[in-house]
Amino acid sequence: MSELRRRGPYARTRERRATIAEATLALVVEHGHRSVTTLGAAKRAGISEAGLLYHFPSKETLLVAALALFDEQEMSLLGPGESVAAAPALAVDGVRRTNIVHLYASLLGEAGNPEHPAHDYFKERWRLSRAQLARDISLLQEAGEVGSTVDPEQAAALIIAAWDGLQNHWLVDPSFDIGAQLEAVIDAVLLRSPGGRRGGAPSITP
Repeated sequence: MSELRRRGPYARTRERRATIAEATLALVVEHGHRSVTTLGAAKRAGISEAGLLYHFPSKETLLVAALALFDEQEMSLLGPGESVAAAPALAVDGVRRTNIVHLYASLLGEAGNPEHPAHDYFKERWRLSRAQLARDISLLQEAGEVGSTVDPEQAAALIIAAWDGLQNHWLVDPSFDIGAQLEAVIDAVLLRSPGGRRGGAPSITP
């Protein structure tokens, strides 16, 4: 019973933070991050502004939580080995949600400041993304779809860097196909011929 009592407040805090993040994310999607206020997010979450500020002491921490929730929702849809193949479609889907892309770019621009809450968020985000991509590239190597000379961790880092760069390019000039461009980068980094198979390797049939 004492253990349940100890877990109770923590569980309620986690639930409250999740509710606030969901409300903030909805506001970002609908109106853009610049229009988000702590008061507006509190009203959307059904709590007082003071209650919100207890969990998120600034608008910046609130927006980071909203973006982290978006990332969590996106990645939860992927199973083991799916991140490489899904990346181009995720890039296309991402830029269609323009307000999310603008939020990402805005926070990334602030993340160079170690004191900004986005700093640690992006460091952890990239660490987890690199790890997942590297694992999935290793699985493709085991399946014979990527050559053994490819370093999974280095390839993952290059793909993520290209993805961010293409997304920033798209923000300025959305006239190109970000999905096709990212797919071309992935094929080049993984030394694959267009279409996803390793150049010179026999096709794998079930």
